Amino acid sequence: MSSGFNLPPREHAVFAVSSRLLSCLVTESLLRAFYLEVKQSTAMAGILVVLSTSVISEQPVITRALRPNDIFAIVPLRNAPVFKDTTPTKHGRTVGLVDPLDMVPEVYVLVKTESGADPERDEFTESVLSCLVPPPWELGRFTTLKKCTDPTDLWTKFVGDVLLKDSLSEMITEELRSSFAWQLASYENPPVCPSRGSPSIEWEQSLVAGHPTHPMHRARMSPEAPLGYNWYRPKIRFVRLPRASLDTRGPFDSIMRDLVAKAALVSGTENPEDVPGTIFMPVHEMQLSTVLARFENIEVLAPTVDALGQSSIRTVVIPDLPNMALKLSVNVKISSALRTISHWTADFGPRFSRDIVPKLSVDHTIFAVAMEPASAIYKDAEPSVRKHFTAIFRDEIVPAPGENIVVVAALLENSHAGVPAGMSAVEHVFGLDTEAKRAAFLDSYLRLTCQAIIPPALYNGVVFEAHAQNCLLRFDVATGAPLGFVLRDLGGLRIHPETMNTSLDTDFAFLPGHCVVTGSLEETYPKFYHTLIHNHLQRMIRLLGMHYNGVGWAMLRRHLRNVIPDGHGLWKAWMETDTVAGKCLMRMRLQSVHDKMVFSPFPNMLLYRPEGNVTSVDV
Repeated sequence: MSSGFNLPPREHAVFAVSSRLLSCLVTESLLRAFYLEVKQSTAMAGILVVLSTSVISEQPVITRALRPNDIFAIVPLRNAPVFKDTTPTKHGRTVGLVDPLDMVPEVYVLVKTESGADPERDEFTESVLSCLVPPPWELGRFTTLKKCTDPTDLWTKFVGDVLLKDSLSEMITEELRSSFAWQLASYENPPVCPSRGSPSIEWEQSLVAGHPTHPMHRARMSPEAPLGYNWYRPKIRFVRLPRASLDTRGPFDSIMRDLVAKAALVSGTENPEDVPGTIFMPVHEMQLSTVLARFENIEVLAPTVDALGQSSIRTVVIPDLPNMALKLSVNVKISSALRTISHWTADFGPRFSRDIVPKLSVDHTIFAVAMEPASAIYKDAEPSVRKHFTAIFRDEIVPAPGENIVVVAALLENSHAGVPAGMSAVEHVFGLDTEAKRAAFLDSYLRLTCQAIIPPALYNGVVFEAHAQNCLLRFDVATGAPLGFVLRDLGGLRIHPETMNTSLDTDFAFLPGHCVVTGSLEETYPKFYHTLIHNHLQRMIRLLGMHYNGVGWAMLRRHLRNVIPDGHGLWKAWMETDTVAGKCLMRMRLQSVHDKMVFSPFPNMLLYRPEGNVTSVDV
């Protein structure tokens, strides 16, 4: 049994995918789970017993004995998970949320010995099975544990009792396989951890595992890309088409003319002439065949330019176009979503950047938005088609002398080459080698987060998609002190138009059907919680060792109290309820939903305490 993160790459990749899958299945209440303490064990605090699909339909409190067929998987845990309630059952504490970081990196299933002989059991197996004894458990004398060595085995076991189309089940299997394969490649050749002064693109490309809870977190599925294609170093191609075929926003034409001229110069090709009535458009090299197949009057031009992919893959920076990023539609499925760009997003970004961002109620010394000055999308096609041919230019904010700006997702990684096993980048790079240093950094980080990111939601009805891939931390290179945040990517905001326009004295219009629009201010809060609290701040609190003792959550409650006014709806939504509407990644995938959110009740981590877990707030 492994007690740490220093696993062989294959075992590490199996666990990375399996742990995320189990975390989603349990936290989204797709499967029920119990926690049982394991006494007299230094390897684990207890075990997570995940029950099979067939048990879901049974009464809320299970009274009968549970047998081997009732158990889906067993996972040893480093510490207790988050409980659904405070009342133990005879089978253990009911689990409301379990995080991959809670888990010792191994997953087991129950099996019976074929010969009918008493199985040989090691000390670990005996420790686990000694917790599962009659009368609440009836496992039988011939039952033992078998380690899970393929995450798709867990999926196959889950879907065996679920009514799901074979085509969808097979597609999810392929996504899990892709996630495993790319994760294995990352663990076999891990990136070096950047330094405080490293260029931002080195941080963007330093992700080892990516999304902390999505089971298909590393999937890269594209019909065009060859095996092992380097998504971080693509070429950008250029095409010419009738000007009337594109909807553009901002100075798109002039930016493109400049970029094409530079591309011709660096690639040693002829600079394409300006043809009246036409326009240039950039295309990711892995998207070119899709564009040619789906759209008319496309002329491919000779110039190309090298680009460097950011953490999102579809957004690139071009060294020959400094201080600007380019977001492009790409026919690649990353995690479980196709990375195209809708006409809603292309229309919204430049107008929102120009008309709304400068007026938001923010402290500009600690908060900035990466503006989107220009965009273009094919005009005369159905939304499902035109989303394949889109481009958005985004400003890259240049750090001041002595400062740096890096993507937060990279700070939340571990398993870099040359870094001690299990140590996160944020600890390594900022020298957080004592509890006092970690606490001081976290306190400053949480204070800045609340002061920078929450006010637009409070006063303008504008919620930024503040997950770690969209948040950039600005810090002092010499001291490592956090100084502020940059928020980027305007495609996933949530906005209550009436609140925004009234508070800013604007008349901003949204295209019909735009998913950023909510019918009430309260409807903006669930995604805000998911992106900022669940997938961003929870990760930072856990990695800095301030979760299980409750210290990090107490810090966050204090800073929220200092920022959110008395009686505001956000305080009520976040701080006066034991559960919140949690975004369900697996439920969304099972329903084949990508552009609409699916929520179910999650334990409210903002109220977490180590004893009894979630309780009423006291700040």
